[in-house]
Amino acid sequence: MTTEIGYFTPRQAERVWRNALAFEKTLQGTRVPEQQFLSAPISFVNRSGHTIPPYGCMQIIDTEEINGRNYLQVARPFDYSGVFGPFLLNNDREVADDDFGTAQSGPVFRALSDGSTLGIGTRIGPLADSFEVGKGCLFTNLGPDDIEPDVIRVMRCETQLRAVAGAGGIAANSSGTVTAKVPTSTGWAAGSVTYTAYNISATAISNNANVLIFPVDARWVAVEVC
Repeated sequence: MTTEIGYFTPRQAERVWRNALAFEKTLQGTRVPEQQFLSAPISFVNRSGHTIPPYGCMQIIDTEEINGRNYLQVARPFDYSGVFGPFLLNNDREVADDDFGTAQSGPVFRALSDGSTLGIGTRIGPLADSFEVGKGCLFTNLGPDDIEPDVIRVMRCETQLRAVAGAGGIAANSSGTVTAKVPTSTGWAAGSVTYTAYNISATAISNNANVLIFPVDARWVAVEVC
C-alpha cells in the first residue's frame, strides 16, 4: 500500500505540466547530433623500430589490444610484412619505438615533407623507408605551414589524373614518367608536374600517349586512353 505525501491542485498540476513541456523543448533546441559522440581519437602503437617525428607519415600494419584497449600498429612506409593498410599522419609530438601516439583526424592535415619544392595542388604521398612525404599520390598539397620547417598542409585526395606518357612510353609491367595535364574551362592543357606511374598490363604504353593515372596501394597506375 502506497503512502500519499501530498497532492496537486488542478492549477498546480497544469503549471507542472507546462514547465515539463518547456524543459523538453529546451532539450530539443540544444540537442547535440549523435554522430559527434562517435568521434574517437586515432590511437596507435609504434612498431616501426624507429622514432616517429612530429607530423610523420605512418602505415597501418595491424591492430593490437593492450590493457583492454585496441591500438593500431604502425610502421614506417612501405611495410609489406603484414597488412598493407592505410596511411596516417602523426600529431605534433614524436613517438618513440613501442610507445603510444595519436594520429591527426583531418580533413586538413599537417605532414612532414622531404623538403622538395611542391606547388599547391601537387599530389603527394608516402615515401619508401621514410616518415616524410613527397611527390606521389593519396594527398594534395595545400601549401607550407610555418609551424615547423618542411611541414606542409595536405588534404586526402585519391581521384585520378589525366596525363601524358613520356617520350619513351612505359614498358609492359614496368614504371615510367608521366606529366599531369592541367584542367581548363574548355578541357585540359599541357602541364609540367611529373609523376612515376606503373603500367600493370602486358602491353606497353606508347610514347606521348594520353593516359589516366589512378592511385592504387599508394602508387600511380597508368592506363592508356585509346
